[in-house]
Amino acid sequence: MAKKLRYKGLRITVSLVIVLGVIAFWVLRPLTETPMNTGDFTPIRDDSLAVKFAPRFVPHALYGAPTRLLYRMARGRDGNIHIAYHPFYPHEENPHEGSGAALSRFIYTGGLHIKDIMFGPADIELVEVILDKNLVPVELGYEDAGDYNPKAFSVRHVVKLVKKPQAPFCFTTSSWNHMFALARGELCRSVQGPAPEYFTEAGWQKYRMVKETEAMLRRNRMHRVYERLAAP
Repeated sequence: MAKKLRYKGLRITVSLVIVLGVIAFWVLRPLTETPMNTGDFTPIRDDSLAVKFAPRFVPHALYGAPTRLLYRMARGRDGNIHIAYHPFYPHEENPHEGSGAALSRFIYTGGLHIKDIMFGPADIELVEVILDKNLVPVELGYEDAGDYNPKAFSVRHVVKLVKKPQAPFCFTTSSWNHMFALARGELCRSVQGPAPEYFTEAGWQKYRMVKETEAMLRRNRMHRVYERLAAP
């Protein structure tokens, strides 16, 4: 009897190992390779220019405000300058009521911490400003929330592009995971946000911005191709 129980326990153990192995393979299997070059872009650093066109963010009572504003910059072949600003939040969490929000807190941002496993620590968003050769803004890019339901598990990201935007660039926060809505510049007149600081290579690696190989639970964070190399 003891021998049969021992064999049964062994079979169960082997079966569990096989099942876990299949799950691990499915979750960790490589999906795409990330090229680490910047193509036709030349990475540059210009702190004064980054300050001049830095976006501002109206603090939100529930969703907070960025505590840092990181940036990377590059010049394209056409001479245009691309600035990727990364508003930095220490964490993100859905503070609302509802089963979807509670499940998000348990699985995604807290509890199992799937977000940190997939992307990395903290919450780092993206606002892009493109300047022409005369340093005039020609495009502003960011993400807003689509059909926002604060009680839902997730938030639908909607890419927004504004041609010939007018500085200063003022944003309100439209969702708990820090999506943005463009607002009138005067709304930010009294807002003193964090000064832009260059996104160093040490910080880039610490926050795992880019993964050489993406998988189901290993994803790149929002960034632009020209950011994959730091300025010298």
